[in-house]
Amino acid sequence: MTYDFFADKQDKIEILNFIFTQTSLEVFDLSSPPGQEINQYRSASEIESRFDLENGSSYAITLNCWAPEFGGKVLIRKVELNPKYCKGHTFRYTSEGWGMMQLYFGGIKDNALFHSHIGHFNEKGAQKWESVNRVNGAVNAWNWKNIEQTSRKLKYQIHNKMATLKIGSWGVLKGAEQLKASGVRLMGT
Repeated sequence: MTYDFFADKQDKIEILNFIFTQTSLEVFDLSSPPGQEINQYRSASEIESRFDLENGSSYAITLNCWAPEFGGKVLIRKVELNPKYCKGHTFRYTSEGWGMMQLYFGGIKDNALFHSHIGHFNEKGAQKWESVNRVNGAVNAWNWKNIEQTSRKLKYQIHNKMATLKIGSWGVLKGAEQLKASGVRLMGT
């Protein structure tokens, strides 16, 4: 499942508050900054204090979500970096797993708001890659019904409850619609 939408800073905070209060999702960095560990976040305010939820380009903030009822495991993998190209850093970490749900937030840059995104593998797609990617473990360790149910709940909240405008299949949330009305371009449609 994939779903793209437009959200300003306040819209993003509302999405995060929904995730933390109305779902059992746990939120992690998709990847850590060079030389640092993966962070797990427990509230919208924790994410807001760490990231600029307003500015940036495409996928300015990349997070991974997991819930205990998904089964499977959150895998934290160390990635070796070449210090020559990474300002002296030799490693970073990623959070991975077949059933992890990605949450990417786009930001504002050059008077354009870049789209945001939620998405995850489905069981069939994960099975297709299972023989190639041995790191993520067994696809059948994940409860795909629960993953799909949670992603539908999140998409429904964003698209049906929060979006005030639709552009094709993409939702435009309240703050993003106000930015559009003020002349900010929506990038990604």
